[in-house]
Amino acid sequence: MSGFLSGAQLKNKAKDCLDGHYGILIGAGIAVNVISFFALFLFAQFNLLSSNTPTAYLLSCAIRFLVSVFTGVFQAGITLLVLKCACGNKPAFSDIFYGFSHHLQTALGISLLLQTVGLIPTLACRIPYLFYLSTGENRFLFIMCLSLLLSLVIYVPVSLCLSQCFYLMLDFPNKSVPEILSLSVRIMKGRKARLFYLELSFLPLILLGCLSVIGLLWVVPYMRMAMALFYLDIMKPEQKN
Repeated sequence: MSGFLSGAQLKNKAKDCLDGHYGILIGAGIAVNVISFFALFLFAQFNLLSSNTPTAYLLSCAIRFLVSVFTGVFQAGITLLVLKCACGNKPAFSDIFYGFSHHLQTALGISLLLQTVGLIPTLACRIPYLFYLSTGENRFLFIMCLSLLLSLVIYVPVSLCLSQCFYLMLDFPNKSVPEILSLSVRIMKGRKARLFYLELSFLPLILLGCLSVIGLLWVVPYMRMAMALFYLDIMKPEQKN
C-alpha cells in the first residue's frame, strides 16, 4: 500500500472540506475573474489603437502575456484560501490578494514560469495557423494539429512537475523561485500520473459545467479543493524528512 489517498477518496474528502465554504470560494473566484477581465479589457483598448503591423502584433502579444503574468499572481491567494478551507482554518476574502501583499517577487516569478510553460501549446497552434491565414495552404492546418499534439507531450509532464509551486511558496515562504521549482519537481517524481488521472476525472464535470455558468461555479472550487488535498496528501511523508 502506498499510504496515499486514491482519487475517489480525495474527491470525497474535498466535498466534506467544501461544506460551508462554497460561498467564499465561489465569490473569490468570481472576483479574480472580474479583475482579470478588466485587466484584459484595458489591454484590448490599447490593442485597438495599435496599427495592424507585425511589430504592433508582437507588442500586443507581449502585453497580453504580461497581463497574464500579473493576474496569475492571484493564484497564490486562491491557493491560500483553498488550503485554509482544507485545513479547517477560517478563510478570508482578502486572502486573494496575498500574492501581492506577501512575497510578490516570488509569486511573480512563479506566475511568469507557469505562463511561459503555458505558451508551449499556444504557440504550437498559433504559428502554423498564422501561416495558414497568410497563405491559405491546407498543409499548415495539418502542421498545426501535429505540432499541437507534440507540444502537449512536452507541456503535460512539465506542467504536472510545476503544479505544486504555489502550494510550496505558501509552505516555504523563504525559498527562492528556483528552490521552489526544484522541490516541486522532486515531490512530483513518480506522482505525475496520479495527479493527471485526478485532473482527467473532472473532465466530465467540466464539460457538464460548461453547459451552464452555475455548474462551473460549483465544479471549479471542487476541483481546486481536490488538488489542494492532493498536495497535502503527498506532503505527509515530506514533512517527516
